[in-house]
Amino acid sequence: MISPKRSADQLPGEPRRLNLEYRTWHFVASEGDENGFDEWDVSVRSSRYLDRPKGAAAKTVQHEIGSMRLFRLRMDERFSPFPFSDAEAYDTGLSNLVLGVYDLGRGGYRQEFRDAMTSSDGDLLVLHDMRLDPAWRGFGLGPVLATEAVWTLADGCSAVLAATHITEFPDGPMSEAEFGRAGEKITALWESVGFRRHARPLGHLLDPRTDEARDLRNERRRDLDALADAWRESLRR
Repeated sequence: MISPKRSADQLPGEPRRLNLEYRTWHFVASEGDENGFDEWDVSVRSSRYLDRPKGAAAKTVQHEIGSMRLFRLRMDERFSPFPFSDAEAYDTGLSNLVLGVYDLGRGGYRQEFRDAMTSSDGDLLVLHDMRLDPAWRGFGLGPVLATEAVWTLADGCSAVLAATHITEFPDGPMSEAEFGRAGEKITALWESVGFRRHARPLGHLLDPRTDEARDLRNERRRDLDALADAWRESLRR
């Protein structure tokens, strides 16, 4: 169980009324499947009921409080080597990350990756970045939200790869110590989701076929239940 840094009565809203909205797109083409690279934008939304006249139907309003970006590279003979090519064209950082597990010369996964995963027969999902509004931070919601997004999109994947770069910077410059602490926080977040650090060049990988990864998903859901119960209890005080 994750220990929140802030008390539940500081939450801006009901944790159980958070939801994720998934969006992706692709070109409509006449020459078959050539795009083995899917980009997913995931919006984190908070719902609340609007005040309404007596007898009127209930209405809700939603606010975006965070977001995630994930990429799926389809390791299929129809697509290879398109997945890496598309990642390279999209972002240098993303392509460098993927090269840690992808053997460009052979057109498939590196042998180190094959040895580390339960099975290398499947796609690669990359959790590239995550953002959460400051008002919602410190309650342990980051791992909960990341877990749900990963398990929603990882069906049929042999592994999930996590980036560990900092996506939000303060207004002023960061010292080397501050930069290091920020990296440690990101690593701790990913580890609570089920990512494990492997020797270079592999990086942080989650194996969705392991009992540990499934157990951690269930733990994060229990964390959400505990947080929501604590928030409701705070309203009664």
